[in-house]
Amino acid sequence: MSINQLPKLLPGTVPAPRNHWYVAAFAHEVTETPMARFLLGERVLLYRTEAGAPIALADYCAHRAMPLSKGKRVGGDRIQCPYHGIEFGPDGHCRHIPSQKGTPQQMRVHAYPLVQRWNWLWIWMGDPDLADEALIPNHADFSFEGNDFWKVALWRMDFACNFQLIHENVLDVSHVSFLHEGLADSGSLVKTPAKTVVEGNVITMTRRWEDLLTDSYAKTFGIADGTRVIRTNIAKTYVPSLNVAMNIFEFPDDPERSPAMRSAPMAFTPETDQSCHYFMAVGANYGDEPVGAVLEAQGQALWNLILDDKDAAESIQEAYNMLGAKTPDVSVRADEGAVRFRRMLAEQVAREFSQSQFSD
Repeated sequence: MSINQLPKLLPGTVPAPRNHWYVAAFAHEVTETPMARFLLGERVLLYRTEAGAPIALADYCAHRAMPLSKGKRVGGDRIQCPYHGIEFGPDGHCRHIPSQKGTPQQMRVHAYPLVQRWNWLWIWMGDPDLADEALIPNHADFSFEGNDFWKVALWRMDFACNFQLIHENVLDVSHVSFLHEGLADSGSLVKTPAKTVVEGNVITMTRRWEDLLTDSYAKTFGIADGTRVIRTNIAKTYVPSLNVAMNIFEFPDDPERSPAMRSAPMAFTPETDQSCHYFMAVGANYGDEPVGAVLEAQGQALWNLILDDKDAAESIQEAYNMLGAKTPDVSVRADEGAVRFRRMLAEQVAREFSQSQFSD
């Protein structure tokens, strides 16, 4: 099936393609204590074995669907259901039933591929046979591999909207000059044209201009008030799960000073069709010691900034829900990245639908 054969996907209603890697959690969130998280419409159990390996299972007991996340880890790596004590291993197979000898072959729960990269835990919610770890976004591309960058996992925020709307929010950097007025640019960003490149499932938009960092704008990036810079802004989107905002600052008044770079990867993982998880991290190659503490302090400023995005995206979702097919949706030149994202996402959805129809 081609994209043209699918019914028109209205904004705010796009399903998430499943045969891709999504961030399920920050690594530090998952411990030996079982926890539940809704991901792509499914309730998933996350925990670590005694050896520290992260595990993801469907969060229901194969006996009577009791949530396993309400149970506990036993025997080093098994999860014990709190209802009847039935135990399941990291592979989802039943290992023990207290009320009988032996375990039926069908007594098992689904196990999801789960991989740690930096401080993210990446989960594959689709066909496990297609879960190629090489498809996880290359963290070196945004300086989150290696030791030349300070990196901090900041926070998770939950949005009551379709994950598509958050992707489009990040790709549409022209909104920064208005929704975040004075916080992340001087008003110049909206007037600066972007160079857009698409490679595989990655959309990269690059802007470069001269600017003056003052007041809150300077604080957002941890650079001294009144600093004149040549700023390069790079918005990189790995469809369908990750966005990265990179900023490189050069200092024309201090040519001996090395360029300063800050990278903010943002992972967007659908919870349901109309809610999603927003995982924020930040890294930089500059700042006063200790840089980690500086970045954590900036994290609070980012939290406050993203609250504006949350309000906007949730308001748009509400409008889409009310208006349906009558929703105004006229794109402008600044929407180039968002339009490319929509088409690429629709193609991924169409490809999976076609494969499922063929297999049926």
